[in-house]
Amino acid sequence: MDKLNDIEVYVKRMQKSFMDKMFFIDKIFEPIENVIDFGCANGIMIHAMQYLFPEYNYIGYDISEDMIEKAKELVPGCEFHTEWDEIKTPFASSLLNISSTIHEVYSYGTEESVNEFWNRVFNSGFKYIAIRDMMLSDNIKLMSDEADVAKAKQLFPDKLKEYEKIWGPVNIRFNLIHYLLKYSYTENWEREVRENYLPITVETLLAKIPSDYEIVYKEHYVLPYVKQQIKKDCGIDLNDATHFKVLLKKKA
Repeated sequence: MDKLNDIEVYVKRMQKSFMDKMFFIDKIFEPIENVIDFGCANGIMIHAMQYLFPEYNYIGYDISEDMIEKAKELVPGCEFHTEWDEIKTPFASSLLNISSTIHEVYSYGTEESVNEFWNRVFNSGFKYIAIRDMMLSDNIKLMSDEADVAKAKQLFPDKLKEYEKIWGPVNIRFNLIHYLLKYSYTENWEREVRENYLPITVETLLAKIPSDYEIVYKEHYVLPYVKQQIKKDCGIDLNDATHFKVLLKKKA
């Protein structure tokens, strides 16, 4: 993964959606012993969950050695890994949490590593799998509203020009929404503009779920603070669902 120009800013932005990322915690109705946080970053989510729900054993995994070092400082005594095969916790008694990670796997991985990721998710035998990330539906409108495009072009025109060189014109609705999800990431813009926030749709994800898992909960929605920020900055009412969360349970 590319180095972040400002790790602290990156982490603070992640925390804005913190409570939403713990959506699964009150929807687990069968006992588990472990929560494995895939893409744990600096361990902030583990830190909070450990305080609120100390009955679980928490394990963090992230390929960034810098983030893992920060996680070890923030949550001393917890188990953190940069190598997946080092995790020896029984998956059959564990929940795998994957929050804001799928788009990074696709953005920085190869086809082989993406396939390996999904194999680890669905074929490791986790009792529960919680997934939350940015995703659109296959059914979004093809073209953007002309008024929305005009409003977007008035804010950070240089950023928009750079974005369109990479992703295409924002008169395509998919491209406009993609831009609106990332324009505010000023501090790490060189990284963020190239990252694919929307590599798969909700329908693509649902099609990947194997038959030995059942859906306990799912929701397709737009984050309130994202909607409000876009309205404030651009004057655009974002009504398209931009985030998806789903909790899966392995069938008996």
